[in-house]
Amino acid sequence: MLPMPRKTTARVLERKRLIINLLKEYGELPTSELVKQTDLTHSQIFYVLRLLLKEGIVEEVKRGKVAYWRLAKIPEEEKG
Repeated sequence: MLPMPRKTTARVLERKRLIINLLKEYGELPTSELVKQTDLTHSQIFYVLRLLLKEGIVEEVKRGKVAYWRLAKIPEEEKG
């Protein structure tokens, strides 16, 4: 497994905003639905979700084998 890059790129920031906006709109989504809604790969989505989880922005809720994601808090720059 490759280490996560230290520098957050513009592409990663855009993907973070995309996921945050989807979770704002739908409340809670499984990883598979985030993949469908964004046309990103599972790996790309999961990478961004791990970053958001580490930052305390999202929470993971496990229901059986399915992981659902929801906002833990809305980042200051996303409020408004």
